[in-house]
Order: sequence, then C-alpha cells, then structure tokens
Amino acid sequence: MLDSLSLYPEVIKREAERTAGALWLLEQCSAQTDEVERPQYSALYGALESRLQKSGGMDAVVPQNVSGSHQATPSSGSVPSLTGIASGQELLSQARILADYLRSQPDGWLSAHRLIKNLRHDTLHQLPPLSSDGKTRIEPPKPDQRAQLKRLYLQQSWRELMEEADSLLSRGANHLWLDVQWYLHQALEKSGQEAEAALIQSDLKGLLSRLPGLETLAFNDGTPFADEVTLNWIRQQVTDDPSGWQENHVSIAPAGEDILQLEPEALTLADSEGTEAALAWLQNRPGMTISRERWLLRLLMARIAEQTGKNELALHLLAELDIHSTTLTLTHWEPELLFEVKARRLKLLRTKAARSETDKARLQTEMDHLLAGLIAIDPGRAAVLCS
Repeated sequence: MLDSLSLYPEVIKREAERTAGALWLLEQCSAQTDEVERPQYSALYGALESRLQKSGGMDAVVPQNVSGSHQATPSSGSVPSLTGIASGQELLSQARILADYLRSQPDGWLSAHRLIKNLRHDTLHQLPPLSSDGKTRIEPPKPDQRAQLKRLYLQQSWRELMEEADSLLSRGANHLWLDVQWYLHQALEKSGQEAEAALIQSDLKGLLSRLPGLETLAFNDGTPFADEVTLNWIRQQVTDDPSGWQENHVSIAPAGEDILQLEPEALTLADSEGTEAALAWLQNRPGMTISRERWLLRLLMARIAEQTGKNELALHLLAELDIHSTTLTLTHWEPELLFEVKARRLKLLRTKAARSETDKARLQTEMDHLLAGLIAIDPGRAAVLCS
C-alpha cells in the first residue's frame, strides 16, 4: 500500500478528503474488533499526511510534487475539457498537452517552457513548511538527474542541456531545485540565446522577490535548493546585489588594471578546464614581484573562486588579503579594493551563516568586525550592508 502511494505523489483535494473519510470509517467499523486482530492505521495515516505535505498541502492550486514518469500524451477523447478541470493535477496535465503542442511549432520552445514553469512557480504562495530539523519535507532530486545535468554541461552539449533542464521542471519537485535554472541559463547563454537567458533570470528574480529566502532552503535529505554556484549567480546577477562594491565602482592604478583585466580570460579557462586550472594559470603569471601586484593577483583569484562556487577557497584568500592589507602603506593599496575584500568576505560569511543557527552564532563576531571595518572605510557605501 505504501509503495503504491509513492507511485502517485500528486494529491487531489477532493480525493484526499474521501480517502481520509473512508479510512476513518474503516477505523470506526473495526473499533469493536479484538485488539489483537484490530488493524493498525497509524502508518497509513502518517503516509497520507506526508504525501499531502510534500504535495503542498490541501490548498495547493497545483500539486508541488508530481510523478517523475513520462506518461504518453492522452488521446483527445481521454483529456478532460478545459471547462471541466476539477483539480490541480488535471490542470497540470492540460498544461503539458498545450506545452507539447507549442514545442512542435517553429520557435515554440520558450512559450512551452514558460507555460509549465510559470504554472508551477506562480501557484506557489508561501515557502514550503519546515520540519523540526530545519529542512523541508520535499524529496530531493534523483542523483542520476544531477549527474546528467553535470555531464551535459561538461560536454558543452548546450541543446541537450536545455532540453533536459526544461524537462525536469515538470517532474517531481524540480521546480524548487534552483540549480536547474542555473543550468538552463548557462545552456541558453552559451548557445547564443541571450534574450531567452535574460528571461530565465528575470522570471527567477520575480519568484524570489515573492518568496524571499526560498534559495536558502533544503530538501529533506539536506540537499540545498540552490548550491553554492547557483547562490552566487542568484546574488550577483539575478537579484541585483546592492552592496555597492562591484568592480565598476573600483578606481585603481594602471598596473592594477593590467592584473584585474585578466578576469574574463581566467573565467573562460575555469569554464573550460576547471577552477584549479584557472587559478594555476594566474599563480604562474611571470613578473609578479611587487607586494601590491601579488595582493591584486590574490584578489583576482578570490573573485574567480567565488564566481565558480569555491566559496571556502574564496574565504581563505579574502582573509589572507584582509590580514596582509595592514602591512601595506596607503600608497600601495586603494581603500576601494580593501572595501571590496571586506565586503566579499562579509557576503560569503552571511551565506555560510544562513545554513544553520550554529554557523550563524559562530561567525557573528567576525561578521560584526568586518562590517565595522567597512563602515570605517566608507560609511555611505557600507550603509546598504547593514541589516
């Protein structure tokens, strides 16, 4: 019975009510049975409650957890009429049929994609409830799904990656798995579809503005909705980080410009050969003998590490830069760059602290110290970083 329920995770309100009512009647009918022979319904009640919670609760417009199996498109005779839709599951089934039709049309991919995605995202009106351990009750993505996305990305199979990410959005609870949005954005951007990629970014920004904090949640096994790479993308590009320390605010001397202008080339290398290769390439640059040049090179390495999801490495590099900045005289470093180092450290530490109350308590003193340093350098720009 429990295995059968897992095959049909979608919950239809009226059917859930009937099921609960029937189960209650069965329990009442068997109440007079000898206790030894009396059926125990607690496990079934628990399974039904868990299934309901994972699907978004009784009031979910569209089930938030749907079967991952690919079902054949029903024939026209078996499809409920649009005027006769009586549940979120029927609505989603109709949307899939419409999306299939749109995909078969010239240039129909974007409209098909947004039909499904907006239906699943726009019917979310609150964050998923959390269990006692601070995680949601939602099942995580399957390991083979994550492996497939990563494989297609490494192979630079952008068309296949786009199709796989698009397909995942209509299965399971993958519309909450924000890494899929990052992969989709990458596939579109790298295949030259900048306008479509911008729409993916814009749609996600709208979702996160309605449901702030969604990107910090985790599935029931602890898998985050958004990994470190996706979080960096969200905070740097999607939600328009207002911290005021972005590179376009930095004014530096020509020698510094020569070093920091290596960033696009290093990012390209990191994208094709990995972060380690890009950092090694920077580390082995000739002529880095002056203290200021080495400091700037370390800053560039920290930027690359952060943008490629190596947040722990970025934190260590930024901490080293912050410490060594005190040994340089004012003529060898610019306050704007020191502000950037401290602001980047603060942002990464806040990301880390958001994972758990234990981390938050442990890092609070360091975060307060960094914020004080930022205020000392530039109170106006630091004001936006004060909570």
